[in-house]
Amino acid sequence: MFNASTTRRSLLASALALPALGAAGTKGFAQAALPLRVSLNAPYDGSNAAFFLAEEQGYYRDAGLAPQFDPSGGSGEAVTRIGSNVYDFGFADLNVLMEFNQKNPAQAGRSVYMLYYRSPLCVAYLAKTPITKPSDLAGRKIGAAAPDGAYRLFPAYVARTGLVAKDIVWDMVGLQLREAVLSRGDVEAILGFDSTMYFGLKKAGVNAEDIKFLYYSDVGLDLYGNGVIASKNILETNPEAVRKFVAATARGWQDAIANPDAAIAALKKRAELTNVAIETEKLKWLIKNQIVTDESRKSGLGIVSPERLAASIATVAPAYGLPTIPKPSDIFDPSYLPADAIRRLPL
Repeated sequence: MFNASTTRRSLLASALALPALGAAGTKGFAQAALPLRVSLNAPYDGSNAAFFLAEEQGYYRDAGLAPQFDPSGGSGEAVTRIGSNVYDFGFADLNVLMEFNQKNPAQAGRSVYMLYYRSPLCVAYLAKTPITKPSDLAGRKIGAAAPDGAYRLFPAYVARTGLVAKDIVWDMVGLQLREAVLSRGDVEAILGFDSTMYFGLKKAGVNAEDIKFLYYSDVGLDLYGNGVIASKNILETNPEAVRKFVAATARGWQDAIANPDAAIAALKKRAELTNVAIETEKLKWLIKNQIVTDESRKSGLGIVSPERLAASIATVAPAYGLPTIPKPSDIFDPSYLPADAIRRLPL
């Protein structure tokens, strides 16, 4: 039998329970997750496996987010996608974003979390080719993917080496065909990220000792590389979603660095044809060569040095033919970074 006192106690208990149900994220009265579109840096591979690990671990779900991760043809495509505001986030080269922002200020996004502290941009060639220095590229046929960051930044490389751009014979191919044209001998060199090309060539049957690189950094291009970029629209309309996405992604990368095997296992669930051995080696390569540096050990992942970024902008902007030199704040915004504990390298 109910009475007024019992009813009041029941209502109070129900009211106290409601916030707990909402906080659970997946129970009772939880709000629907916010759908997001995310452009990756490449086809599904070891370089973006951490996003799928974060997804598998429930970090996005727990933050009330439902990201859709789409492969791309490279940084150029990822940047264009967020510039269109059709995509909310991307994983792309900060320098390609800089050029886009200068040419499209009304659609300018921002980099909000840095991952590649050492640039992997380079020219790859085979040991049998008579190339040992940048000037040897003159007159060579080079394969490249138009949306890729290495091709977009090649003018900066030319400016530092004394090469003449018109002396290069280009074979423009899709990102997935780039290593194949080099291994077949259709071109004499290709442009891209060291890890992507190295493992793509190994997959094509090229011996590791026959793969050689000319790094952009060797000619003084001390550039930051890939990071998470956000569209102007999501930054202006839902900054809290940006903070949540960055924090969840940062946790995924922490986990991937601590356990690359788990990240590749999550990738294979998304792309069942994944070559586990090669993609695991690729992720470990990126961690060792692009992500873990003295700078990231000291400051944690995500943040950049304003001084270093300003210096790289001063180098790259003239090579792009930009009319003005952007400020670091025009490209990178640190205000969305998560707590230090989430950015700390787990090493």
